[in-house]
Amino acid sequence: MQSPDIKKAKILDDYIIHLTFVNGEEKIFDLKPYLKYPVFKPLQDKQELQSFRIVDGTIEWSCGADLSPDTFYLESKTLRNNAIM
Repeated sequence: MQSPDIKKAKILDDYIIHLTFVNGEEKIFDLKPYLKYPVFKPLQDKQELQSFRIVDGTIEWSCGADLSPDTFYLESKTLRNNAIM
């Protein structure tokens, strides 16, 4: 089964991303573990971190960094009633 596409994303504090998927699910994704990889290093700059767009159901940053929709969906934590599950 294919993971749903990202519909909306908002960068929160400490490299946390609030994701809304096309199926209505809301999840929280922690980007911090990825910052050690060279392609994600530019995202340590908060301005670069904010410079993203949603393309083909995933997040792409202007520096060229991206992850698959599956990674965002499967590696994030479900958000229910503003509480992380």
